[in-house]
Amino acid sequence: MAEEDVEYAEGRFSVRGAPDQAKTIQDVAFAAYTNLPVGMEAGLEGVTYYDPPNMTFPFGTYCVVVDIDKGTGAWKVRKMVAVDDCGVRINPMIVEGQIHGGLAEGFGIAAMQLITFDEQGNCIGSNFTDYLLPTSWETPAFETHETVTPSPHHPIGAKGVGESPTVGSPAAYVNAVLDALAPLGVTNIDMPVTSDKVWAAMHEKGFV
Repeated sequence: MAEEDVEYAEGRFSVRGAPDQAKTIQDVAFAAYTNLPVGMEAGLEGVTYYDPPNMTFPFGTYCVVVDIDKGTGAWKVRKMVAVDDCGVRINPMIVEGQIHGGLAEGFGIAAMQLITFDEQGNCIGSNFTDYLLPTSWETPAFETHETVTPSPHHPIGAKGVGESPTVGSPAAYVNAVLDALAPLGVTNIDMPVTSDKVWAAMHEKGFV
């Protein structure tokens, strides 16, 4: 049978003009590894690459409310709401995992993580004792929602997600702290916003 006489549709291979003579893709995959003619190597592989006509652009918005202890400068997230749009979600569970991971890392960036060097040029955040990672103890709870704006550049309207909240959520955490301190005239604290920085900012304004 010539290759051009084989048609494929809806998961079935059939002979052109004889649709009753058909095999499912499962049949073909099974046959590719069993009862092969002598000299034929087993296997069934195929590679193709999708080159989209344009980029896809996921987006989201993040809102955070914090409480600040005026005695220590420690701040705690009271509520964190995240709304992400990555188009059509092929596997919602994986997408939620990416979003939760991004929100947790965004909290780490905003609250505790810093790569810096001493006067001799030694990195003082080169291990997980000095470079802190947010654990389940520090990480706040997240309230997540979604909007779905299908990408016009993708056959099923999907977009990338890849922990996209790591871009927007750090600013939301920091801005929540600054918003709480706004009545004191505090307008900026460099990340990470640690408790000692918050206390120093309040002390400078005469609040503590």
